[in-house]
Formats: sequence, C-alpha cells, structure tokens
Amino acid sequence: MPATKNGHKFLEILGYNKPIIKEDEDRITVHAAVSRFAFIYEKIRNIVDYKDEHLIRKAAILRILKRQLMLEPDPRNIAEQLIRELIGARYLPNATLPVSLIDQVSWIIYKLQLVSKINAGPESHQEWLRAMVAVEIEDVLVDATREKALVSFLFERISRSVKVRGVALDDYDLRLQIYVACYRTLVKADDEILGYKLLRAYLSEWMTPQVWMENPRPIAERLVAVQHRIKRQLSYALSQRFQKAVKPWAVALDMMTQVGLKDPNLAPLMIEKPETLKVEVSKYADGRYAKVKSRLRRGTARAMLYLILTKMIVALLLEVPVEMYMYQAVHFEALLVNLLFPPFIMFLVGSFIRLPGYDNTERIQQAAEELISDQPVTVKTIVAPRPRSAFATSMLTLTYILTFFVTFGLIYVILSSLSFTWVSILIFMFFLCLVSFFAYRLRMGAREVVVLDTKVTLWSSVFDFFSIPILRAGRWLSQGINHINIFLFFFDFIFEAPYKFVLTLLEEWFAFAKEKKDELQP
Repeated sequence: MPATKNGHKFLEILGYNKPIIKEDEDRITVHAAVSRFAFIYEKIRNIVDYKDEHLIRKAAILRILKRQLMLEPDPRNIAEQLIRELIGARYLPNATLPVSLIDQVSWIIYKLQLVSKINAGPESHQEWLRAMVAVEIEDVLVDATREKALVSFLFERISRSVKVRGVALDDYDLRLQIYVACYRTLVKADDEILGYKLLRAYLSEWMTPQVWMENPRPIAERLVAVQHRIKRQLSYALSQRFQKAVKPWAVALDMMTQVGLKDPNLAPLMIEKPETLKVEVSKYADGRYAKVKSRLRRGTARAMLYLILTKMIVALLLEVPVEMYMYQAVHFEALLVNLLFPPFIMFLVGSFIRLPGYDNTERIQQAAEELISDQPVTVKTIVAPRPRSAFATSMLTLTYILTFFVTFGLIYVILSSLSFTWVSILIFMFFLCLVSFFAYRLRMGAREVVVLDTKVTLWSSVFDFFSIPILRAGRWLSQGINHINIFLFFFDFIFEAPYKFVLTLLEEWFAFAKEKKDELQP
C-alpha cells in the first residue's frame, strides 16, 4: 500500500530536527558540584509539593521567577539567574543552551514588570500573569516544535469529525474546544499552558512588547478582559466530553510518534503496511501499560510519603496538644489509626488499579489507521445533557447535598463508636478526603492510555454515591493545601533563598579558583 498524504505529513513531523546552535556561540554552564546540590534540593522539595511529573519544570520556573522578582529589579539578571538555577537543578541541559537565550527571557520578564506596575487587576490576575510568563519562558527554553506540529496534525485530522448535538455552538467555538481537547489529551497541557496558547491568539500584541512598552496601560487593561475570556473557554461545560471524544486518536498518535522516534526505520513501514502499524502499536501499548504501572507505583510511594510527613506534623502541632489540653490524655489508638490509615488506603488503591486489556489496544490500532489514512476519520458525536426544569435541578442539588451528610455522618458514627475524640475524627476525615483525591488522580493517570468507555454497574453507582462527597472535599482541600503546607512554607520562604544564594557564591568561588589555576599555567 503506497504511503498516504497524511502519512507523509506524519513522517515530516517525525523528521524534524532541533535548530543547530552555532559552534562559536557561548553556552550557559553551571558547575557540576553546584548542580548536584541544586538537583538534590529539587528532588526533596518535589516530594512535598505533589505535582504531575510533566508540570514540575513549569512550576519550578514560576517559583524561581516569583522569588527573583522580589529580590532583583534588573530583568536580565533575573533571566540569567533563573536559567542557571534551572540548569543546576537539571531541568535544562548543562553547557548546551546559548547565552543569547538570556536576552530573550529578559524581554519576557521586562514586559511582565511593565504591566504589573499598572496594577490593572486584583492579586489573582497578577498571579495569572506570572503563570503565563512562566509558560512563555518554558516555551523559549525548551524546543516544542514537534509537539506543536503533532497537535496541529491531530486537530486537522479530526476537527471535521467531531460534532455536537443538543447545544448551540458556532463553528469557531466548536473548533476551539476541539483544539483545546487535542492539547489536553495529546500533551497533557494544564490550564496555564492552554491559557498562554489562547493569550497569544486573543492578544497578539503581547508577543511584541517593543510596540507598546512606552505606554503599557492599554495592554495591561486588556489583559484583564482577556483572562476572563480565556477562563470561560477553559471552563466550558462540555470540555470533558470533548477530551473523551478526542482521546482515542490522541493516544494512537502519541504511540505512533514514540515508535517512530525510537526506530526511524519503522516509521515508513508503519504508514505503508497496515499490519506493521498494528504490530508496532500493539507492542508499544504493552510497554506503555508497564510504564504506567511503574509510574503508578512511584506516584503511590510519593503520595504515601507526603501523607506520612504531613500527618506527623499535624499530630505534633495540633492533635496531641489539643487532646492534652481538652482531655488531659492522648488517645494513642486513634493517633495510630490516623497516622497509618491514609497511607495504607493509598497503598491499597495503588495496588488494585487495573490496567487496560487487548480490546483497548484494538481501539488504539483502529484510531492509528484512521489518522494516516486519507479518508475522513469516524465521526464522533458529543451529546450535551438535556436541559432540566428548575424543580428537577433543585431536587438533584438537594440529593447531592444529602450525600455529603450521609457519607460524613456514617464516618462520624463509626469513629465515635470506636471512642475517637472529635479532634481525631476531624483529622481522620481531613486525611481521608486528601488520600481519596490523591488516589483518584493516580487512577486518572493510570487511565491516560484507556480509550474505552467505563461500564456502569450497580456496584460502581453505589460506590460513586458515597465516594463523590469525599472526592469533592479532597479536591477542595488539595487546591488549598499549598497555602497551608508547612513544608512548602519552610522551603520557599525560609530555606530556598539563602540556599540558592550560597550555591551562587559557591559557583563564583569555583570560577575564581579556576581563573587563578589558569594563571599558573606557563
């Protein structure tokens, strides 16, 4: 079978090579000893700051940027220190990036400083701006040309085959939601990354600060409106259904890409021979399932360690002192249960998450064949929920609220019968909600390659009735946990700034010592 037009496009994307850096261009280099200390610090910090692995670098950029903005007014100095810290922590390669990148990043930071001085929005808007700049900096420092080309390829192949029924949606918004779903499913982009993509589309002037730097107020004021517009698009009611519709093709394209990059000789064979495509996708899927299982174990271990450390702090600072004050005694049985139960539940959930089977692989193979074919892909229709009357909505909302009282009421009754104090009960519920949400996120991570619909059973419906209140509470707690995370407060405001300052001095000393050593050469 001859290669198709779409097959050739796919091969062109795979054949992309990173830009060649001029040989005579200076590179940004960090001393190996400093890098080792910085890397160890980041590893320890990431244990207590629970984030998905592919978002850790972006989070580090944002964290370093905020600290440097408080300590240093010069955007070029901020840019240089930020890049060097990222290299030292091994988020970026050492002795590879050209020095010219410092100027590019300094322009990005400078325009942030310009619009921030206007103070056009509340603090939440300023935080959003810093997040957008962190994404833009990562976009400059990390080449993502192939990633963007793959998203465009996926969008072009499926954009005319995803339909919506039951809701009025114009063509522009429909295509936008499909594009957002492609980014979310193919590269696991979060709202900050997608927000930056939409910012570039809605406010192209943001990318040319030289034009408006003399009068930044109009841009600063427009940014507030743009943020609200972006928030509406990213919180669209049917966004989850769009992702579900796009997912089979996104997973298939990702697997095809990884196979082609691993062995370039296989790429032409896959687009010419359907059987080769099926075999290679199947082999890669099996390996991917094994990697998901390994990542699941690591995620479970990280969550267990996080819960144990957090629980120990809560026990020492809250549970023990309060019980001693109110009851003149510590209920060690309840304390032990509160300490061991959350990580134990985390371990059980991680152990019993099941991986997909061959029927899932067959659906991925079908989607892969559709992508490289020149025929339109199978039409996928998204059905919007039917509108409900005000009475039905009120009754369902009341029932939903009732599930919270039933679930947490049962937990309270059971723990009270076991002689738990109200303090121990509150702490137990807190960590139960937290561990449940962590477990849910791990389960969703394990389902990143699952493209088949989950069957609804009586048991799953009953389980959902009791678990949804706990998961919702856990999500609310996890979103606010960073604001009260004692470990993060210690790292970010007490330890990190002086630690990084010492590392900077250490690197300066190494450079000075090298200069003196070179002077001894004849």
